[in-house]
Amino acid sequence: MLAEQRDGELRIRAAFAILSSLILVQHGVKKKSLDLTGAVASVFVGFILTFSNLCFFSSCAMFFLTSSKLTRFKSEVKEKLEDDFKKGGQRNWIQVFCNGGVPTILALLYMTDVGIGEHAIDYAKDYTSSVLSTAILGSFACSCGDTWASEIGTAIVSHSPVLITTFSKVPVGTNGGITIIGTAASILGGTIIGVVYYLTLVSIMTIRQIKLFPPQWPIILIGCLGGFLGSLFDSLLGATLQYSGYCSVRKRVVNKPSPTAKHIAGRPILDNHAVNFISSLLTSIAMPYIGYFLWKGIGDDN
Repeated sequence: MLAEQRDGELRIRAAFAILSSLILVQHGVKKKSLDLTGAVASVFVGFILTFSNLCFFSSCAMFFLTSSKLTRFKSEVKEKLEDDFKKGGQRNWIQVFCNGGVPTILALLYMTDVGIGEHAIDYAKDYTSSVLSTAILGSFACSCGDTWASEIGTAIVSHSPVLITTFSKVPVGTNGGITIIGTAASILGGTIIGVVYYLTLVSIMTIRQIKLFPPQWPIILIGCLGGFLGSLFDSLLGATLQYSGYCSVRKRVVNKPSPTAKHIAGRPILDNHAVNFISSLLTSIAMPYIGYFLWKGIGDDN
C-alpha cells in the first residue's frame, strides 16, 4: 500500500516537473529569452530540478524569471555598452548549462544519495541532504546575484566602476568592474533566491505537519551571502582571466584583443560563459561550509 502511494506521488511529481518546465520554457521562448537550443536544455534542467526537490524548482524559476526580465531592462543603454549584446538577451544551451549546469548535476547527486523530496536543512541529522541543498541554493544565489549585478549595474551608472583588483576607475562594461549599485543588486538578487527557497520549504513542512527541525531562517542568509560571494568570484575571474579592452573604433569595451583595442585588464583565457560556470561552482563549494557553521551556531545557542 505504501509502495503504491509512493509511486503515485512520484508520478504526480514527474507530471508537475514536465508541465512546469514546459510552461517556463514556453514563456522564455515567447519573450525571446531562449533560442531553440536553450529551450531544449532548459526543459531538461527544469525537469531534473523540479522532480528532485520543489525548493530547487522555486529557486530556478525565480532566477529564470527575474534574470529574463532584467536582461530587457534598459536594453537600449546596454546595446551601446556591451560587446556581446543580444536583443532580448536570448540564451542558448551553453548559457543555460553555465548557469544551471552545477545545480543540475548536484540535483542528480541529491536524488542518488538522498532521494526525491524536500528536507529541512539539518547538518546534525541529515548531513548529505543539507550539504547538497545549500550547495544548490548557493549556486542559484550566485547566478541570480551576478545577473542582477551586471544587468542593473550596467543600466544604472551613478559613477564610474572600479576594477575589483586595483580599485582604479574603468569604463562601464569592463569585466571585473564593480559599483555600489551593482554590489547591492548582487546581494538583493541572492537574497531573493534565499527567501523563495525558505518560503517553499517552510510551506511544505507546514503542509506535511513536520515540526521537529532546526530553524530555517539561515537559508535567507545563505542566499544573501551566495549572491555577494558569487558576484565577487565573477568579478575576480573577470578582472584577471577575462580580457577587457577599449576599442577606439567601436567606442566601447570589447572582450577580445584586436589592433584597435587598448588593453584595460585581464588575460584572454576565459570567456563570460566559463566565468559564470566557475563562479557558480566555487559558490556551490563554499556555501555548504558557511551553512555548517551557521547551523552549528544555532545549535550552540540552543
